[in-house]
Amino acid sequence: MDSFTKRRISDINFTIDKDLNVKDGNRSFLRLIHKTDFNVNISYILEDSDVKNFKFFLATFDDSFPKRNFLVTIKPFENYISCIFTVTKKGDLFDVIIEELSYSRQLLDKALLESRELTALIQNFDAYYFTYDGQNFSLKNTKDLTTIFNGKRSAFQDYFTNTFRINLYNDDTRAQLDSMLNNIENFISNKYYTLLQVNKKILTVHTLKTSTRKNSLIVASMNLHKENEPVINAYSESRDGLTGLYNKKAITELAIKKINEEKAPCSLIILDADKFKECNDTFGHIFGDRVLVTIASCINDAIKGRGIAGRIGGDEFLILLDVTDEDDIRNITRNIRTGIQWSITNVEPESVVTCSMGIARCPINAKSYEELFELADKSLYIAKYRGRNCYIIYKPELHDKILIENKQVDDRMATGEFFYDTMNSEIKILEKLQHADKNQKESVMEILNLLIDFMQISKITIYDKDFNVLYLAGIDEINSRATFIKKCKNYFRIFNQYGFLFLDNTNILNSIDGERYELYRHMEISSTVEILNKDKNGENHLLICYDLYRPARTFKKDKLTFALLVARKLSEIL
Repeated sequence: MDSFTKRRISDINFTIDKDLNVKDGNRSFLRLIHKTDFNVNISYILEDSDVKNFKFFLATFDDSFPKRNFLVTIKPFENYISCIFTVTKKGDLFDVIIEELSYSRQLLDKALLESRELTALIQNFDAYYFTYDGQNFSLKNTKDLTTIFNGKRSAFQDYFTNTFRINLYNDDTRAQLDSMLNNIENFISNKYYTLLQVNKKILTVHTLKTSTRKNSLIVASMNLHKENEPVINAYSESRDGLTGLYNKKAITELAIKKINEEKAPCSLIILDADKFKECNDTFGHIFGDRVLVTIASCINDAIKGRGIAGRIGGDEFLILLDVTDEDDIRNITRNIRTGIQWSITNVEPESVVTCSMGIARCPINAKSYEELFELADKSLYIAKYRGRNCYIIYKPELHDKILIENKQVDDRMATGEFFYDTMNSEIKILEKLQHADKNQKESVMEILNLLIDFMQISKITIYDKDFNVLYLAGIDEINSRATFIKKCKNYFRIFNQYGFLFLDNTNILNSIDGERYELYRHMEISSTVEILNKDKNGENHLLICYDLYRPARTFKKDKLTFALLVARKLSEIL
């Protein structure tokens, strides 16, 4: 393999037009495409679907956002490499910088035969399997992978019927065969068929859609069984029907075997999709299913043969890595996190689905599956608390203190002490609101300072209708939001229909609104709640911002609700 293909992609940039014709670039780009000049169209190094989508992306480029990102798979040699194209519009041309997302070493040569899906299926065949590529059927032998037959449907039906002695005089059997072939030609996958044979055995066929990454295929697994013997397909029994990953039973059994029985060093990751319920409610369950499939795909791309993964709940996944080195784990989890974020927001920019991960290592943290799972689950809780869209590798010296503090909070909640203290704080703030006077700045500042302590945030800023700072309480490190709002026409584009924006972790803006992401990074804001209040005429009245500096943290629902209530009352007073 060329030494260049073994290195990570970096420092590659080029300029193209809307039809993907290259106009300029640097030397690294020429090495990437194995060319000596720029007279080339980059479509030949892109997946077919990416070519169409990227052209549409450029044709509909929003001039109000000069820099945007596009997730793409390139194939410069015999490898596939998932990358992010950072695109900046310059007149009629587009400058592109390539940033590598993940590196896949899967070779194109014999890609179908080496794919995990097909390998798993072949292990369950008695002797044969067949594929359909949209034109021809191919019947193959599982022992030496030789092709026994290749041809169109009618010829295949005859050959298939004769080879397996299908009794076409049986109307039910004929109907099953016709239905199977029709569905296969329509690329309808995950169907089961039972065809009775004259030798008193049963032929079962299970179809699965797979891909060579160039095009899709229907792969049909075939099993011969004795009459009345239960028909079991090991692949389908162990796989999640939606994502193709292992199901909960299978991944749990494999993890227990690896950790408890084999005592193999490994890392256990629990991944949870952030705000998946909101995504389902907003965009529908069909889009929600696409999100889950995308998450599974990003996990597979990132672990790249260094582990296995399964879906253990609605939006919860378990990953078992063969590595325990912290840098390796960080690289893999970072690729999963960024892959999910970019893939989903590129499809639906309004969606804010990200992922949180908790990680524990064997034998560093624990030596049994049960203990490891518990530590990973607790680490996931910390990741959620820290604002979601992040991962936590469990370290007792860092995280046990947090877990103890959370236990203390739980104890306080159980005894009612927590609710008593919270209620007293809320009552105190409401009483101050009742007697607040906009002509007495000190009374308003007192409310804001009490609210900062109650919410445990860094600062509160109130802007007037022209977005000038009216009040500022707490830490005043950097305040460039006012200037940004005034020059940004679309600042309120991602606010919800009720006029507020709630971000557990501002890092998610990296794939939605790059300029705003840079603003928050400059101001060191990790979590924020922004409420735009309007007057009776529907005109902007006040913008109230609750900001938290690093590290990011999730705002509890009860405190968030109270913050919105206070913002409404402050709007009435001011």
